[in-house]
Amino acid sequence: MTGSDELGVFERALAAARVILFQQDAQRRYLWITRAFPGHAVGDITGKREEDFLPEALARVAVAEKERALATGEPRTWFNEFQGPNGPRILQVRVQPTRDPEGRIDGLVGGAIDVTSDKQAEHSVRASERMLREVLDNLFAFVGVLDPDGRMIEANRAPLEAAGLERPDVLGRYFWDCAWWTHSPAMQERLKDTVARVREGATLRYDATMQVGSGQLVTLDFQLAPLRNDRGEVIRLVASGTDLTWRKNAERDLQTALVRTELALEAGQTGVWEWDMADGAMVWDARMRHLFDLTVDEPVSFELLESLIHREDVLKTREATAAATDPDRDGEYDVEFRLAPPPRSPGQMGNPPERWVALRGRSVFEDGEAVRMIGIGRDISERKQREAHVHMLMREIAHRSKNLLAVIQAMARQTATAGGTAKEFETRFTARLEALAGSQDLLVMQDWHGASITDLARSQLVHYSDLIGVRIHVSGPDLLLKPEAAQNIGLALHELSTNAAKYGALSNQGGQVRLAWEIVGQDTPDATLRMIWEETGGPPVAPPEREGFGHKVLKRIAAHALEGRVTLDFNPDGLVWRMEIPTSYIVRPREPGEAAETPAANRVSALGAAPNGGRV
Repeated sequence: MTGSDELGVFERALAAARVILFQQDAQRRYLWITRAFPGHAVGDITGKREEDFLPEALARVAVAEKERALATGEPRTWFNEFQGPNGPRILQVRVQPTRDPEGRIDGLVGGAIDVTSDKQAEHSVRASERMLREVLDNLFAFVGVLDPDGRMIEANRAPLEAAGLERPDVLGRYFWDCAWWTHSPAMQERLKDTVARVREGATLRYDATMQVGSGQLVTLDFQLAPLRNDRGEVIRLVASGTDLTWRKNAERDLQTALVRTELALEAGQTGVWEWDMADGAMVWDARMRHLFDLTVDEPVSFELLESLIHREDVLKTREATAAATDPDRDGEYDVEFRLAPPPRSPGQMGNPPERWVALRGRSVFEDGEAVRMIGIGRDISERKQREAHVHMLMREIAHRSKNLLAVIQAMARQTATAGGTAKEFETRFTARLEALAGSQDLLVMQDWHGASITDLARSQLVHYSDLIGVRIHVSGPDLLLKPEAAQNIGLALHELSTNAAKYGALSNQGGQVRLAWEIVGQDTPDATLRMIWEETGGPPVAPPEREGFGHKVLKRIAAHALEGRVTLDFNPDGLVWRMEIPTSYIVRPREPGEAAETPAANRVSALGAAPNGGRV
């Protein structure tokens, strides 16, 4: 494949995949861009920064990410969602810092994938083709005749007009002394040596730099050959040359475009592929092979591709192929599929994570028949994992919401049975809602995976934070509890602290509370989490005359909901509450560095004051 063919493949692949490539300087001004962002023209963007033309929300994200890339030298990837003219669209943008020869960061290259950009990509390709045609239309040839000593005898019009010369300006002069070459003494010396060698019968050809009007330099494919008479004697020297400036510029531009494309594709972790339907051959670049764990020399084909796809997704890839090769449709190829799982190794536990790949492409038609397809491929496993996680969270939220409503309904009913005025009901019910909300805050912070027992205790004792370490003593390992355990233990701690403030150890100036927990029988099948709330130094304690909602929470809900054992002793010296539940309600010990500060620990109630109506 030639350089021009490679550029064409890249351009068509980018157009098929709706990819935007761009380069910016260190101030984030756009130096070039393959096509415009939706709603803007390329000319409007060049020289500007994001905040000059993007909506405020998009600009804020783009500026933050790009400034971070410029500051750290690390690539950045993010997602932008915006409202396009035909509905919402999502751009995945990735930028890579570039460096100057001294290693300093001097700008950014990047790419953005937009599913609505195919027409703009085609426009960019047509513009490139027009530019190449214009270069070809301006080629000119050089022809000159010299005597054996190297003096000019004849010259054609094209090189004379190009340099602003007339025939008398060159005829009779040594070839190397003509104005075309005087810009370079080294070039003059080379031509003088060339004349001497050709006069002896050699033919020499090389690239020569020629000066034309306004001092412009052009590159010639230059040749000097001997012209012989019938006796074989060299009687003339024929100089000829074809302007290679366009080729040199095209080679330089092609190399630059290839480097930029390679950087952008690398930054976007995107592979390029092409499928020739006539002979079935497929061409994959290194990134595509890496997606499918293929070696650089392993032959690829559509049959091999299907063998690498999860068997449940093969049918939809065939349907996508049939749609893309249908001449009555738009030729777009767009499919996402799972890779077939690797063979299980002996002793392997569990299933490896699923890997997802997205292929985007477009068919090329000739005479109403699809003859090849070009496109890109990307690993979308992370996106699929995020989507699955979101779906799981939505299901969990729905489940938790139903459960929470049931708890609140029971809480309201039991609180109402305690009697009292409407104001007293509001105060008690609001305090219990706050306790429940504190547990929910902790669970939300951990994506409903669990809640820290330490944070749970802190959130339920927030109204007495100035007594912790003085009259309230808390100890125990930091554990991550499952949601159901966090919710029920949180309610129990709320009732214990409220009771202590109203009637127990926190209702006077000298009482003490000890809250402690530990794992008993660790690493055994019967291991349990044991928690104790012990009050001393408060007013004398007597068992209550009736069993209220708080009493039920402490004795029944926690025990029944968590399959544990609870004792509640109304000792004269102070109330003692003990609970043991299976360690199956513990997710794990909380890792170092996990969030320890919680909204619940610092929340200011919008519904009411402290649960006893004032500060202890």
